[in-house]
Amino acid sequence: MACTRFSAPMRGATRQLGSTQMRHMATSASDYLPVKPLSEQTVLATIHRFPSLEPLRFETYPANDLNLPLRRDILHRAVIYEGDMTRLGTASTKTRHEVRGSRRKVRPQKGSGRARLGDRNSPMLRGGGVAFGPKPRDFSTELPKKVYDLAWRTALSHRFRKGHLYIVDNVMELESPSSRLLLDILKYQESLQGRGRNLFITHGERPLLEDALGQLGRGKETLTWQEVDVKNLLEQQRIVIERPALHAILCAHREQLVGDQEQLHPAYTLPKQHHELRNVTGWPEFCALQLSTDPSTDRPAAYESVATRRYNQAVGLPEGPPRSTLMISAYTLLAEAKQLHFQATTGLPWSDFVAEDREAMKAGFPRIQQLTYQQSIKQRLADDASELSRLEADEYERQANELGVKKLQLGLEASLLAAQVYEHEAEALKLQGNDSAATKVLDLAGQLRTEVGDLELEILEARLALAGLDARIHSAKGNRGAWRSAEKEVAVLQTQVDELRAQLEAEAAAEEEARLAAEKEEQKEEEGGDGDVAKEEVKK
Repeated sequence: MACTRFSAPMRGATRQLGSTQMRHMATSASDYLPVKPLSEQTVLATIHRFPSLEPLRFETYPANDLNLPLRRDILHRAVIYEGDMTRLGTASTKTRHEVRGSRRKVRPQKGSGRARLGDRNSPMLRGGGVAFGPKPRDFSTELPKKVYDLAWRTALSHRFRKGHLYIVDNVMELESPSSRLLLDILKYQESLQGRGRNLFITHGERPLLEDALGQLGRGKETLTWQEVDVKNLLEQQRIVIERPALHAILCAHREQLVGDQEQLHPAYTLPKQHHELRNVTGWPEFCALQLSTDPSTDRPAAYESVATRRYNQAVGLPEGPPRSTLMISAYTLLAEAKQLHFQATTGLPWSDFVAEDREAMKAGFPRIQQLTYQQSIKQRLADDASELSRLEADEYERQANELGVKKLQLGLEASLLAAQVYEHEAEALKLQGNDSAATKVLDLAGQLRTEVGDLELEILEARLALAGLDARIHSAKGNRGAWRSAEKEVAVLQTQVDELRAQLEAEAAAEEEARLAAEKEEQKEEEGGDGDVAKEEVKK
């Protein structure tokens, strides 16, 4: 049993406490501040910069847009409404009256000892109709516009309070469609904000960002503000949204708020949009390239055009990091353009040419393999025809020689393009301060330039042989005019062959002399070093 001394109410203390509370209320009545309605409250939102998401400034927004209480029922109704709107409802089956077949009764109603059965179109038989099957229908449901608008602002408010809504002030677009660059950006953002995927909501089309995300297999992570649903706002870990896109969403879903169409919050008065990337040299070309119907064909010309513009822009700048960055970008783009030309010419990707033995790969160019196969066929026909008709054999041999000239010209063009790629890469490496790697790449370019001279001589010799064959064919046909023209061409080509051979021999002799002179200098330096060591030993 409880003690009455402690269980009894303390009436005096209760009356004293009540009077104290009343006195406090009486004294604090003058200090009372009325609570503002939600429509008059504001919240501070941080404005960030893409892609680093560094904070720039604060901005006020209405509380009934970004600080609404969580209403799970409203969000659930909105998500169900959107899901119902996306259902096609095109499933359709045929009933027994729509299936083609005989209407004759399968067996008698009685006497067979089996179950009674109608015609062949019965749902109980294979090939018959479907009982209670689906028919095309409209699955969309109704939801009041005000409720749907409230769900939008509730979802945004929920992500804002959680700290998962990042408002960026600039355009979310990349300088180039580089998946490696975008992956570095995403990893950096994860290191600052934690793991999780982003949903990028943009005010307009961002083709370079979409292409880079598509290369990473994450193409659904970027949407324009017209394509976003309430469900998208609740799925990803973070929402990165452009400021104009957020304003467009909030202005489009304000039907519940009376009078806001006439008096919008000052935050929704958009300033002049930022277009930093449009000032980057080459950004319009890259955007146009992503929207092109044939980007593989247009890419080399676009790269060369942008590289030329960046190089000319860098020449006018003083020495410094901006100039070096532009020059490196220009040489890199030129190298990539030449690599694309190399692939279009030879049919072999540049990465395969670099990875494998160059000498072995030259004979294995897909284009050269095709020409070699065609040349072997013509040569076989010439050998077969030599026993029957010398003129016919010469015709086939001429066609085979033409294919041989094409092969040599293709090899010459491939060597020139490869040399240009190495030269542009060497220039970029020099600007980056990697002189040792630049020297190695330049040595490869020098070897290819030497091969170019040899190929030019081979092409002239092949054309000389082809012109001699033409003269022989025209002589056999009795075409004197064509024979004289062919003889003149033979004389001209012979002169060019002799001059080029003499030039190459002179260059080779000069290179040999330079090599021998360099070896002598090295020997003298070594002997001088040995003499100095001997003198020091004698002194000791």
